[in-house]
Amino acid sequence: MAMIYYVEDDQAIGFVIEKTINHANLFGRGFQLGQAFLKAYKENKPDMILLDVMLPDMSGLDILKTIRKEDKMTPIMMISALQNEMDKVIALDLGADDYMTKPFGILELTSRIQAKLRNISDEKIYQMGNVSLNDKKHLCLISDREIYLTNKEYAILKLLLKNKGEVVSKETIFNVVWETDFIGETRTLDMHIKSLRNKFKENYAIIEIVTVRGIGYHIV
Repeated sequence: MAMIYYVEDDQAIGFVIEKTINHANLFGRGFQLGQAFLKAYKENKPDMILLDVMLPDMSGLDILKTIRKEDKMTPIMMISALQNEMDKVIALDLGADDYMTKPFGILELTSRIQAKLRNISDEKIYQMGNVSLNDKKHLCLISDREIYLTNKEYAILKLLLKNKGEVVSKETIFNVVWETDFIGETRTLDMHIKSLRNKFKENYAIIEIVTVRGIGYHIV
């Protein structure tokens, strides 16, 4: 189930957004302040962001600029009472994927959200922190810099990202990546994990691969 973060200080509109997300069988998490949202965003990126322009503590446009410095892929829809064409142009130029003006209808909001999420599904993007995989293009990016991975490294990272928040056992990794149930020799896997960690470190990834002794690995 896709995770959507929405930043909206108007409780009535926030309620409408929450009901829209739930009705679309998606999972939403709401924030009234920009700083609270940014803290949560750094800990775990959502699949999509709905972002109000005018917030009590900071501008939604400043939040947009902060995100787009390192993350060009997460869809961001601006939601604002500002209806001037230039306001829309500025937001889109800063990297917003869409701009919706208040008041809005639930059906239109639902349609726009689903359209953006379909685009993600078509591209098959796996992302956490500033690390992302575009499976359609077989491409790894860290802070929008292309990083070379071997086929096995790519497959391991993809498996960990697909199961973010969960521990992936060594048995599962061997079964998926090497297509074998045999795990008697684990030094090969250890070498690939070490190589991935080195590439994370060299390219300033803000996530890491953690060893769960005797079981496997997970990504945080």
